[in-house]
Amino acid sequence: MSDLLIRKVDPKLKRELEKRARANGRSLSDEAQALLQSGVASPASQAGFGTRLFSMLPDEFRGDDLVFEVPGEVSEPPDFE
Repeated sequence: MSDLLIRKVDPKLKRELEKRARANGRSLSDEAQALLQSGVASPASQAGFGTRLFSMLPDEFRGDDLVFEVPGEVSEPPDFE
């Protein structure tokens, strides 16, 4: 196995990683490896951001155009004359 060194890690990010590692019963290195593996192996990581957002929508909300429904009666447009 080869090594990977990551410099200038935000201290807050490192604390969060340490917290996750403790919660999962792993070393800091093992937790980082698990996160990297899940991120690289995830098919969603290959898709664009819009595609990932679209995949989160239930089928009934997927369509080519947006429809905004206004509850109640539709008011008449103002007359500026």
